[in-house]
Amino acid sequence: MRRFVLAATVALAACAGGAGTKAKAGVASNFSAVDVAGKNFQLRDHLGKDVIYIDFWATFCQPCTAEMPHLKALHEKYAPQGFTVVAISMDGPESLGDVRAFVQRNQLPFPVVVDEDSSISALYNPRKSAPLGVLIDRAGKVVKVHEGYNQGDERTLEVDVAGLLSTPRAP
Repeated sequence: MRRFVLAATVALAACAGGAGTKAKAGVASNFSAVDVAGKNFQLRDHLGKDVIYIDFWATFCQPCTAEMPHLKALHEKYAPQGFTVVAISMDGPESLGDVRAFVQRNQLPFPVVVDEDSSISALYNPRKSAPLGVLIDRAGKVVKVHEGYNQGDERTLEVDVAGLLSTPRAP
């Protein structure tokens, strides 16, 4: 019986996931990185202007790859209104080629960077959960953190994004 209780406790703790995976509320922290296309990406270029969704993912993570077509569709639909997705790959150097191939195969229209030194994860995702999304409003504030992906989560994200986009840009 004790083994069952211990196993059940461990399983529940693993499923709870998001309990300790919260980016700090408040103003988003800047980071810069080179994306897989070789372009420099700086979050500060978007802070205070755009609604931003930072997505931590990995090519070996099935929920992460399942979420990507939905993020692509949201980006394409709302980018003209000031929405951007930036995908932060947590793949190691040994699978960098897999990241590039995934981006090309799926024709991802948003920046995809590899967090090789974990410096971006240290700011927003210290537990390195995947997938983990951080939603930032036009004022540059972290307004929501979501861990995991289940089919249908994209509808909730779209409602959140549309609501944030309805707030005018700062002059």
